[in-house]
Amino acid sequence: MKVSEIDDLSSVDAAIMLPLNNAHAKETSALDEASLTALIDMAFYARGIDRGATAFLIALDQDATYDSPNFLWFKACRESFVYIDRIIISSAARGQGLARSLYEDLFAAAKHAGHDGLSAR
Repeated sequence: MKVSEIDDLSSVDAAIMLPLNNAHAKETSALDEASLTALIDMAFYARGIDRGATAFLIALDQDATYDSPNFLWFKACRESFVYIDRIIISSAARGQGLARSLYEDLFAAAKHAGHDGLSAR
């Protein structure tokens, strides 16, 4: 997989991403379109494959106004950070290196932005 195949996601992609997100609500959390749109809009990093229909990763930095208890803990303890809120790969696309590609792309974006710490929920 090439990094060029990774799409920057925007709020218009929320409807495309929603079925994949909610199929994995047990591991992440169920969202409606408005909540997913808000999450994408505040994200430091929101990128995926096939506009998020096949895979996506959403991460926030310290500037986000996110009310997740886990995120708020990092915000209280770290001055600068990137918080990985969710990474989801469709069942049909697993084992193809998509998660690795998304993580590598996130790490490069975080380094470019001057972040030195990454955290996952």
